Amino acid sequence: MPKERKKRGRREEKKRKREDEENETLAKRPKPAEGEVDGYDEEAFGDDYLPLSGPSETPFYGMLDEEEQEYFKHADTMLELNQFSDPEERALFLANVYKEASGKELKIANSQSCSRLMERLILSSTADQLKALFRKFNGHFIHLVQHRFASHCCETLFVQAAPLINQDMAAPSNESSNDQAAGALSIEQLFLGTAAELEGNLGFLMVDRFASHTLRVLLLVFSGRPLVDQHTTSLLQSKKKEHITFASKVAPKTGVSGQSRTVPESFGAALGQLVQGMVGGLDTTNLRALAAHPVANPLLQFILDLELSQSGKSKAKDSDSLFKRLLPDDPPEEGTESASFFNGMLYDAIGSRLLEVIVTNSPGKIFKVLYRSLFRDRVADLAKNETASYVLIKVLERLNKEDLEDSVKQLCPMMQSLLERSRTSVITCLVDRCRVREVDNTALYEALDPKQGEEAAESLKKLLCLYPVDDTETRQKHGGKQDPNKAHASLLAQSILEASTPLQSLVTQGILAMDEPTLLHMAKDRNATHVLQKLLTCPSVAALSRRAVMHNITNMAMDLALDAVASHVLDAFWQGSDPESSEMKPFVRERLAETLLSNEKTLRDSVSGRAVWRTWKMDMYKTRRYEWNVEAKGQQGQQKSQQPLKTSLELARERHAAATQSHASRKEREEKKKKGKTAASILTGANARAVLLSAVQDLLIPFIRAADEDATVKDTGHGLSTEGGAPRTALVEQHKPQKLSQLLDPQFPETGVGQEGFLQLTQKVLQYSVNTWDQGFLPKLYASTDAPGVASDLILSVLNTNVHVYDASPALTIIEKATARALASLFGLTGPHAGGISVQGGSASNTTSIVIARNTLFPSTKRNGNANHAFILFTSAHGHYSVEKAAQMLGFGSAAVWTVPVDPSSGRMRPPALESLIARARTEGKTPFYVNATAGTTVLGSYDPIRAISKICREQNLWLHVDASWGGPAIFSPDLARERLDGAHQADSIAVNPHKMMGVPVTCSFLLGADLRQFHKANTLPASYLFHSDADSNAHGDGDGADVVGEGGRRKEKQNHPSEIYDLADLTLQCGRRGDALKLHLSWSYHGTSGYRSQIETAFATASYFANLVAQHEDLVLVSENPPPCLQ
Repeated sequence: MPKERKKRGRREEKKRKREDEENETLAKRPKPAEGEVDGYDEEAFGDDYLPLSGPSETPFYGMLDEEEQEYFKHADTMLELNQFSDPEERALFLANVYKEASGKELKIANSQSCSRLMERLILSSTADQLKALFRKFNGHFIHLVQHRFASHCCETLFVQAAPLINQDMAAPSNESSNDQAAGALSIEQLFLGTAAELEGNLGFLMVDRFASHTLRVLLLVFSGRPLVDQHTTSLLQSKKKEHITFASKVAPKTGVSGQSRTVPESFGAALGQLVQGMVGGLDTTNLRALAAHPVANPLLQFILDLELSQSGKSKAKDSDSLFKRLLPDDPPEEGTESASFFNGMLYDAIGSRLLEVIVTNSPGKIFKVLYRSLFRDRVADLAKNETASYVLIKVLERLNKEDLEDSVKQLCPMMQSLLERSRTSVITCLVDRCRVREVDNTALYEALDPKQGEEAAESLKKLLCLYPVDDTETRQKHGGKQDPNKAHASLLAQSILEASTPLQSLVTQGILAMDEPTLLHMAKDRNATHVLQKLLTCPSVAALSRRAVMHNITNMAMDLALDAVASHVLDAFWQGSDPESSEMKPFVRERLAETLLSNEKTLRDSVSGRAVWRTWKMDMYKTRRYEWNVEAKGQQGQQKSQQPLKTSLELARERHAAATQSHASRKEREEKKKKGKTAASILTGANARAVLLSAVQDLLIPFIRAADEDATVKDTGHGLSTEGGAPRTALVEQHKPQKLSQLLDPQFPETGVGQEGFLQLTQKVLQYSVNTWDQGFLPKLYASTDAPGVASDLILSVLNTNVHVYDASPALTIIEKATARALASLFGLTGPHAGGISVQGGSASNTTSIVIARNTLFPSTKRNGNANHAFILFTSAHGHYSVEKAAQMLGFGSAAVWTVPVDPSSGRMRPPALESLIARARTEGKTPFYVNATAGTTVLGSYDPIRAISKICREQNLWLHVDASWGGPAIFSPDLARERLDGAHQADSIAVNPHKMMGVPVTCSFLLGADLRQFHKANTLPASYLFHSDADSNAHGDGDGADVVGEGGRRKEKQNHPSEIYDLADLTLQCGRRGDALKLHLSWSYHGTSGYRSQIETAFATASYFANLVAQHEDLVLVSENPPPCLQ
């Protein structure tokens, strides 16, 4: 038999010798002294000691010689390695081993060196081989079950032979003719013979430390219970039992399963005789003595479990039952002997396990009495005790909702004490039961987090025992091993994730508040990593929280993939980002897949990396990207593949129908061409355009009016019914993309369809579009427009001009400059060169600001690129994804964007964390240069503390950009802006989108700056064919000395620079520019500043009112602060 792995060295050798001597001493049974039975001292057990006698003498079966031992050791090694080329070779080898072992079976079973071979043989044997071996052991079980090594062989034999009973019952005629002719015993008879052989010695065997395990297995077989079950496995097997394994991935097949088994009627009688032989003659005193016996107690547990679960709850009332003899008082209330026994066992490490079985299986009425008299008022005290707490857990699992709420009240005041004592199992059970019983967990949340979200990351680290990697003192405290409390703490955190809010936020907010090094340390911790995996896959965790964690994980994907433990986090990432089941967008997977693909060689050189590569199906991503995308976007591919194949007849019918439809469509198109020629010839000149615009207006006005008409019945939950249909509940006639493509049927005809076709297409577009004028239209971060907005967009389409140079669009240029300057002045940017430009959207504003920041602080990068600079950008953990996308576009890469942790309760950036990250970046030799503060985050609407952040940026010489795309319009209200946008005047650039909150038609976005000369210097290029500096044209205005910032922010001498720029494309990354500033200018003129102020203040007040309604509603949970910082 191969030797186990052992440490080398003289000390380890001496230690092994001592252990072998102790084991040898235990294996030898000393001769009982006077007043002692088989090594158990009567005085040690007291007056209630029960003398039990066993077999008089153990026979000697002989010893294997050296040659036999060497052969069987080699055979054991071969079976363990399991490297046979095919099943036939393995079967032949087994047959040869059985042939060599014939007549030596009992020797092998009793041999210290070869007994494991016998177990491995049993696990690999066929049904006939098992039966033959059973017959060889038959008649010797009384001695084998008491032997240190042979008892394990008996256990394995009983478990593997049990499924044969069902096979014989299902097909009794399959019994071999040879066995019948020889009069061999069936497997049923063999088991019954074993029971009969042990009968008369059961009282002794139940306290024998080897035989007691075998008896439990025998009871399991006779009971018909599942042979593989978590409950039975822990009860039947010793923790020290060596598990026999096979090296090959394809282990030998056995008939053992986790299903309940049908057993012969004879087994029921045999089971009763076995139980009677063990405990039938024992009274209450003797049974209670055995309840505290370390060997007999597990047998009592199993017998009691069988009695209550299989014989019915009525068995508990039978005076001869084990349950009634243990607890004879009816009811077992406080003051009775039964209650005294119960109280004594509560704190006994052995007896308490029997109490767990009693609590779990006792009839409902008896449990209520036990709970009322022994537990209800002692929940807090029992939770403190390490032993009694396990019984308490079983009690909590049976409580109804009212009693569970009472227990929560008792345990909440001492919750911190339980955490300090590492009694996390009790808390875990409490959390789980509150979830199952739908008990409000607010009290638990407040008890577990007295600081109410403050320092969430530190609290979670403390709970999970995430000691620093270099914390040698703590590791020495546990002898260099893992802290035994960490596994229980991990289970608690996982249970909290499955709970509802607010309790769930204890873990989710803690993980979201962690910086990347801490999160990486958590992912690599063998226990804490399961919490992270649970968060990624748990459906009860909000998709937004999981997406935020996935974003952080993507930034450190390679560190995770190359670690044996942390790589499983990426497996959970793949599972948790399935769009079909987790409401995740496909790009969440695509971003990480790109990271893995760019590091293919590194991953393939690592064992864990290769596992991640397989899980993420990167070979498919690399070579068949379309198939990977289909799978990453959900189960569309599976659904397609699951469609039944069509018959030839069905395919023929489809081809005929398609040909018929094609012929009809061709005739219809020819008729449309004729009509199109006539219609197209009419539409010429201004009058024709007026006719078409008037016709379109006739379609648009009813479309807008439909929203007003729906408003009269909107409170009923339905919209007005369409012709021939029922009342609508949506703002659009919803169809899947494939169906909508068929309905719209976009065509690109050779000959135009004219006005009639144009109007038909317009009608279709309106029919299948979302009506944004409806009061029920509540989109993400933008609103319906109004009449001035529609008119301004129409004017821009009529002008159809490009606002790139002054000569092409003089009026729109002046309007854009004036509008941007007025908007900038509201934010306090009032310098002589302050102003702004219109851009395509908030993402474009952020991207442009990064280019300006880099080229201003490091002018050489405009020509030479990033060179040797490892630039770092900082943004809020709740900031918009456009910053990261911009970093990819500009060559920095996603890893250059460092997310700054936010306050868990408010969602605002934490300035101290920003300072810490800046210092860390400089220490690592990187170049921090840009900070993005958010004014109105996408989800919570939070406003970062701009003033505090600006102070840090000035001290560190960093560019401060404020992304106020969503929350910026609050600047129109001094009351709202005073707290939310305090310090905005100290920003270098600000992004604001009037199309989001102000009702201006999309797209209308501005990038504002304190000094537009920096915009020009950063973006201008010598395109003389387009941008002219002729002084007479006044296109650039007069030159002016402007401060120029040198490398790293150092000031240089003044250089000539235009004071006013009128060719606006020279300030941006665009050349084709729509005059979107006109839309804000006309709307601002129409409503006035006071009009916008009133509109925005009303919106904030409405949001606050709605938040109060949510907070007061018992079925809703308010996620944001109250009042909310912004409109969502």
